[in-house]
Amino acid sequence: MPLIATPISHLFENEKDASKIAAVSDCLEVRQRSLNSELNKQWLFHIDIDLTQYWDKKIKEYLTFAITKKKDLKLVTFQATRCCVGEELVNGLFQLSGIVLTKDELLENAKNNVAWFRDTFGESLKLGFENNNFYPSPAYDVITDADFITELVESNNINFLLDIAHAMVTAKNRGFKYIDYLKELPMDRVIQLHICQPDIPDVGMARDTHELPNKEMLDEVSRLVARHPNISFLTVEFYKDANELVDFLKCLQTIKVALKNKIRYLV
Repeated sequence: MPLIATPISHLFENEKDASKIAAVSDCLEVRQRSLNSELNKQWLFHIDIDLTQYWDKKIKEYLTFAITKKKDLKLVTFQATRCCVGEELVNGLFQLSGIVLTKDELLENAKNNVAWFRDTFGESLKLGFENNNFYPSPAYDVITDADFITELVESNNINFLLDIAHAMVTAKNRGFKYIDYLKELPMDRVIQLHICQPDIPDVGMARDTHELPNKEMLDEVSRLVARHPNISFLTVEFYKDANELVDFLKCLQTIKVALKNKIRYLV
């Protein structure tokens, strides 16, 4: 069964809260803000650097420093936030700025970065790619296309990190069904789930708001885990209250047991 890998967020700044969260987690996911943490079982590292952008000397030096600092890593994952070089944000959404990268250029960058990663860290450290949200800005063109994500993952022989909320937001904002979108993604390579509750209104733009997952989201996690035995890690991205997170992680541990024993459960 998958392990619960909790991000080391600002909620860990309180030592008591950190202990409670770690106690109901199987392992931890490093973030760049938690690079100096010395907690045990830091097995995953999710890095907010685009696999599809050009990695210059500065980025490679940072990655070498950060990744070698964490001796017990099993999986490192990256993202793709935009199809341009610029990082202009308006109301939290990327705008098309700087050089616009074509699909082939994005894929070529990813290919070169994966090759460097493996040359630097070896084949034993697993590498993964996370799907992003789609928002109504041309900066999000290409990167959320299922065929692009599938080609990137399969051509580089890497793992897929499915952010469920990102997939739901993308489907809503692009006008198609979530379940149909999943069918086009490289689900045979999914190794990790990022889990939180997005805001999906009947009318208007969906957003990834990182709320506490509801019953329907838990049902979807259970469905995905049952259908895809290659899923190894479950990561809850909820950062608003330590006690609520602890209670939810306890619930998720119970669901894991229920799935393992192939019995029905109630949340």
